[in-house]
Amino acid sequence: MAEEKVKDIAQEAENVILRMKENGGGKLVITKSQIRKFLAAVNALTNKVDVYRAQRAGAVEQLSPELASAVKYLKVQLAYQAARNQTSVQPFVKQARLKERIDSIGTDIRAYEDFAHYMEALVAYHKFYGGED
Repeated sequence: MAEEKVKDIAQEAENVILRMKENGGGKLVITKSQIRKFLAAVNALTNKVDVYRAQRAGAVEQLSPELASAVKYLKVQLAYQAARNQTSVQPFVKQARLKERIDSIGTDIRAYEDFAHYMEALVAYHKFYGGED
């Protein structure tokens, strides 16, 4: 069943990138560096989540309050990037529904992992479909 979920995340990410390419007249407007900036923030948080799990022998299903707060802070970073790049990042944020996905995480570690995988898939499909810098 978990494999099905990952498959859905990958397909959704691919669909987002394809719609963005179509809306951009065959070109992806968001650059690799713009999308990777946010992925870097997600990866840094993922490292903290991994440490948290390791300290508890991996048997946790909920994020600590500090980690849950850091997840919510991703929205601030996203909003800043979107405001700086309204013609490229803002449409990407809306199309990928990133704010809604962050809001839905709450304290659920599995939901956070799905979100992190979704971000990785978005970057991968961006590259695959010709995203440039």
